[in-house]
Amino acid sequence: MRKLILILAVLAIAVPTFAAFDNISISPRTRGMGDAGVAIADDAFAPYFNPAGLGNITSGMLGTSFVEPYGTSFMDVTYFGGVTSMGNYGGIGFGYRQLVSEYLDVELMSEDTYTMAWGKNLCTDLHTSINVGVSANMYRLEFAETVDGEIPGNDTTIGIDAGLMIGLHSRTRLGVMVKNINNPVIGIDNQDLRQSINAGIGYSPYIGVWTVFEMEHTIDGELQYHGGMEFEVLSGLVMRAGTMTNPNKMTAGFGYQAAGVGVNYGFSTGGGVLDDTHQFGLTFGWGGE
Repeated sequence: MRKLILILAVLAIAVPTFAAFDNISISPRTRGMGDAGVAIADDAFAPYFNPAGLGNITSGMLGTSFVEPYGTSFMDVTYFGGVTSMGNYGGIGFGYRQLVSEYLDVELMSEDTYTMAWGKNLCTDLHTSINVGVSANMYRLEFAETVDGEIPGNDTTIGIDAGLMIGLHSRTRLGVMVKNINNPVIGIDNQDLRQSINAGIGYSPYIGVWTVFEMEHTIDGELQYHGGMEFEVLSGLVMRAGTMTNPNKMTAGFGYQAAGVGVNYGFSTGGGVLDDTHQFGLTFGWGGE
């Protein structure tokens, strides 16, 4: 009973009104940088953060991550995805994200998101490059049988994301992504899925250093600011730090990559009364120019 009360308390604080497919970061790299990823999406998590980043992909990469939001033992989010180059046809990517909520080893609810994405460089000159991209997401929501024996059922819908990425003088990137541009709904009550516009900038003053800033605005008026940095301290070892608002959080993390294999860790504070979040991820890359 005590655990059930904790579950209800966390859900009441974290999601005041139940929001299917709410925004939980899938990348430990991005989490460590204040959840700012729209301008620097260039790895296996790009289909989620900005499909336009696939236009810069010149190699293949697979990635996976795991997180228990706010340190809860009854809810976890798992991601697996990959990207690869198609040469002059751009880059493609896929992703699978699952959120599961359990109580006493019984699965109460699951959210599954299946993503296919494509991005392409439209033009590049001496100082500027322009990429566009699109993602198609199939959302599936399932609920377990209630204590009264009722089966709430399940539902599926499709959401479309559109992205833009502009490179300036090889050191600056501008990124924009519109989430669920087609206004998808799910369930018999036609609940709107989260719609948002993310716009950000990334600046790399030196090789191995990124500073990022991002604004996220949802259709219902919620506004968040994200900022962070990433810097290489040793060959293959990078450190990350950042912050975000609404709720206010501090973030940090690190990553190490060798022989194409990357290990990443991201941390964020609870933003109030909730516990801290720890996220872990692995990537495997191959090929490239």
